[in-house]
Amino acid sequence: MAGIAHRWLARTAGAAAAAVLIVGGTAGTTFAVETDRAVAGAEQWLPTFEMTAQYAVVASTHPDTEHCAGFEVIGTGTATGKPITNGTWTQDEVACTAVVPGKYDITGTATITESDGDKLNLSYRLAAPLTEDNLVYPSGSFVITGGTGEYQYATGNGKMDARVNLLDHSNVSCSLVGKIEYLG
Repeated sequence: MAGIAHRWLARTAGAAAAAVLIVGGTAGTTFAVETDRAVAGAEQWLPTFEMTAQYAVVASTHPDTEHCAGFEVIGTGTATGKPITNGTWTQDEVACTAVVPGKYDITGTATITESDGDKLNLSYRLAAPLTEDNLVYPSGSFVITGGTGEYQYATGNGKMDARVNLLDHSNVSCSLVGKIEYLG
């Protein structure tokens, strides 16, 4: 009788172990399949707007020495990337030091012009810490505000980063990465 009970317990234990392996294996397989499906179906974001501008600036003292205590900055140069392969860059900005303590608060507008005359307009807002260094790295965001020609109904936004050497106003650069959409 003891032999029968021992065999019965062994069979039960074996069946239980097999059930655990089957359920565990199935659960693992199901999870792997679901994970694979989620990864395969995930969409990767790719920017539709990527521009780099190289330009020279002329800075003059801003007339509001109390509320801005900064500069008016006009810039001109070139812009390359997408959607505009080769264009010109013009900007008009105000860089204040009295708005946000310890930082440059920069607001501006820029126009990128294609060789055929079509223009893409944008506005931006950047910030950078006030520093004793000659190099300043403003960063922030931009918004596409339309334009002319094929950009008349353009809209979009993204991130903007700049590099400014306060002692060399002829070599300023910025990069813009984001999205552009055409409405209308």
